[in-house]
Amino acid sequence: MSNQFQSRRLTLKILPVVTLGALGFCASTMAATSGPLVGAGGFPVLKEIVVTGIKQRSADDEKLNDEVKTAMKADRYFYDYHVAVDTKNGVVTLRGLVFDDWDVRAAIRISKRIPGVKRVVNQLEIGAQP
Repeated sequence: MSNQFQSRRLTLKILPVVTLGALGFCASTMAATSGPLVGAGGFPVLKEIVVTGIKQRSADDEKLNDEVKTAMKADRYFYDYHVAVDTKNGVVTLRGLVFDDWDVRAAIRISKRIPGVKRVVNQLEIGAQP
């Protein structure tokens, strides 16, 4: 993946709803109105919400992620099956389930040994052995 930003644009239309009496008859006035809409109490009604998300994941982060996963698999005393690794801007986040505190320390130690890792965030949980 390149260093370019990927952007997604999501537009949600919110239509004002007018309820007439106990019948519950609803009518949308969005399409017929060209000017600003005014809701109950004279407050303006929101016509559109635009959500823009930017996904940043550089090639360096992908490489670091793969190196950390490979190093965990290579350690013969560390069971990495339930550990997820996520890397963003050189910060490695470890999530998942491990057997004991020793495994938590081992996962952090393995991750810190990889060149390029700036910081390790521990979100591992200690669970019972199967």
